[in-house]
Amino acid sequence: MAPTYPGLIEPLQLQEVTKKASDALLELQYPEGYWWFTLEANEAIGAGFIQLMNFLGSVDEEIQKGLVARILQEQREDGSWGLYFSAPGDLSTTIECYFSLRLAGFSPNDAPLLKARQFILSKGGLTHARVFTRIHLALFGLVPWEACPSMPPEMMLLPPWAPMNIYNFSSWARASIVPLLVVFNKRPVVSLKINLDELFLEKPKERKWKISHKTSPLSIERLFVLMDKGLKYVEKVPFKFWRKFAVEKAIEWVWEHIQKTEDIYPALAYGAMAFKAFGYKNESPQIQTALRALKNFQQKQGEEIHQQCCISPVWDTPWSIVALAESERALANDPRLLKAGRWLLSKEVKNPQGDWRFKNPEGKPGGWSFEFKNEYFPDVDDTIEVLAALHSLELPEKEKREAFDRGLSWLISMQNDDGGWGAFDKNNDLQLVNKIPFSDHGACLDPSTPDITGRALELLLKLGMNSHSKVIQKALNYLKKSQEKFGGWYGRWGVNYIYGTWCVLTGIQGLGHENSLQKNALKAVHWLESIQHSDGGFSESPESYAKKRFVAYSQSVPSQTAWAVMGLIAAGRSHTSSVQHGIQFLLDQFREGTWEEPYFTGTGFPGHFYIRYHGYRYYFPLLALARYQQAIST
Repeated sequence: MAPTYPGLIEPLQLQEVTKKASDALLELQYPEGYWWFTLEANEAIGAGFIQLMNFLGSVDEEIQKGLVARILQEQREDGSWGLYFSAPGDLSTTIECYFSLRLAGFSPNDAPLLKARQFILSKGGLTHARVFTRIHLALFGLVPWEACPSMPPEMMLLPPWAPMNIYNFSSWARASIVPLLVVFNKRPVVSLKINLDELFLEKPKERKWKISHKTSPLSIERLFVLMDKGLKYVEKVPFKFWRKFAVEKAIEWVWEHIQKTEDIYPALAYGAMAFKAFGYKNESPQIQTALRALKNFQQKQGEEIHQQCCISPVWDTPWSIVALAESERALANDPRLLKAGRWLLSKEVKNPQGDWRFKNPEGKPGGWSFEFKNEYFPDVDDTIEVLAALHSLELPEKEKREAFDRGLSWLISMQNDDGGWGAFDKNNDLQLVNKIPFSDHGACLDPSTPDITGRALELLLKLGMNSHSKVIQKALNYLKKSQEKFGGWYGRWGVNYIYGTWCVLTGIQGLGHENSLQKNALKAVHWLESIQHSDGGFSESPESYAKKRFVAYSQSVPSQTAWAVMGLIAAGRSHTSSVQHGIQFLLDQFREGTWEEPYFTGTGFPGHFYIRYHGYRYYFPLLALARYQQAIST
């Protein structure tokens, strides 16, 4: 059936933009077959690398110069640095940037630091810094180690049933906590010729380092604060029979993981610091492996160096494949996409010793991770998208079947008891963990989330599962319970309710007439249509996490518009004016092969860490255009 173009959509413009966007994305493919785009976060990442070099006593002046240029370029008019584009200034990020500029030779009286200091003092000064900022400053003797929460290395020896066992923490928290157990035990201090007294409102004897949890006197959080005080006394006891063994176990764990992963900042930086504190030389394989990974995250941009927090080729590649394959069916057999598919097959994670096994001992190895190399942390989200990409390609069955089946089996085995899926671990949802003083960012767990669950549901239904399957029934029950009162669903890994709602609406699309969430879907559709901007686009600010309600950017954002439109299309609304206006917005905003998008639409830790995925402006709008064309052709 020939497509009909209802309303205002001009078919030639739609086809032309789709073709140009597809060609532009193909041009960005690397010779090896993958796609890899920049991950942009806040400037505390670059500041942290400056601190790491100075802690190791080995500063690469060219790298430091480039990082400093980037930090200065991103400073706001009020002297602060923020968590994302257009965000208000953030106290701890500003403290870390200020400190790194001091390490790089700046004077407190230099103009950028004068402005930053004024901002810091207006927010209460250094005693109000977050836990991780205090740790960074304690390494240089600028705040006392007592200002940091106690984390005894004996945590490494706790049995699986113990609440504070390291495998009850999320993978990203665990990867930082274990090296920090070594650092906290050794309490190294690098002497400096500078201090940060100018950042305190209080006199030295009046400085009080409070835990930021806002709690009642009878809360669990308050109990942990009192326990933390007790642990500080225990740490001073000279006879610690198990401590040496625990520290050695921690350093062994760090080395096992670092040599087989390209994980994330700060885990790699803390790993290098732990090795240094333990007595390793800078030239050791342990420290050099961590440094090499972090340097591989760096991108030179003119005079500036941008320090990425991580790298995302195994995320960017399958999304690019799916967008291209759906934009033109012939591309499913195109040599360029088949090469990309084979590259993905080469990145399968088969390590039976991955951290996921502690919560999922019956599961068999399979799946994919986020980076070029990460044998300990395959994740559900990447595995879903790689399987979707492989399914869309016309690769010979004999090439992909075994890896595909392993990945699918692993994915199903990772379903949580509540019916949903988390990212890296199974049933990683012990709320007690998020109450400890160390977790002032509230991101030490990896529970089920609607966005990943919706995406898992979409894949499984596409592969032939039906609503009578126990796996599907459990997922549907979870999604029913997790819908917000206003109609949307929470998005853990993309900002926020628009992303989560798209994932769920697309997930339940495959149920057809057996959809037990029809009323839920209708409520979500009405909500999406109610938040559309007058120009046809959609947007959502990370502020929605802090306020726990939908908050829009003042301007429409292409990737978020694509998510909203695809959600509406999945709900059968392709012929509505809302979808048509959304598609027209994407067509009108298209410029030179892509869409401009300075906004951060990816989520690292809700409320604390956000990511601008530079690939999102390429493949998500293209995918929305492709799915619109598919919808009006049927």
